[in-house]
Amino acid sequence: GDAQRWIELGLSPLRSKDQAVIGRIVTLRDVTVRRQAGERLRELYRAVEASPVSIVITDLDGRIQYVNPKYSAVSGYSLPEVKNSRIVNADETLPESQRQLWDTITSGREWHGEICNRKKSGELYWENASISPILDAGGQITNYVVVKEDITERRRMQEQLQVKNKYLSILH
Repeated sequence: GDAQRWIELGLSPLRSKDQAVIGRIVTLRDVTVRRQAGERLRELYRAVEASPVSIVITDLDGRIQYVNPKYSAVSGYSLPEVKNSRIVNADETLPESQRQLWDTITSGREWHGEICNRKKSGELYWENASISPILDAGGQITNYVVVKEDITERRRMQEQLQVKNKYLSILH
């Protein structure tokens, strides 16, 4: 229950001047908070690994440090293949959009938008993305987390609907 505590126990011999053991030094340290934090980290790691959306963690320069399994399933790239590559590098992402993205996240704010990326196969695909700074205890940005959903099929359907509506408006 709530009263459960985790205690780290240390035992050391207490020796006399002639090195004979004359007792024991017992140290007890309450490690409950550390143990609970470890459990929470394991839960969060499992949630990220099982997420139905792509999750990417980068360094301050946008170089990829971690990708979850969904990212690999969507893009075709494993972590060793993309480690230290940049998060936004597709031909379809305009330089102005990239500049706005970086201005937003480096100022400590969250960015939302659509990004075009390239799969390992060479195929372009669209993602709805959210990029957030990760701050340390002092409020300094240490990394960025990118959460993305593949919206390629949705964009195709919207384009088809627009073409159909345009065609119908011409007929009327």
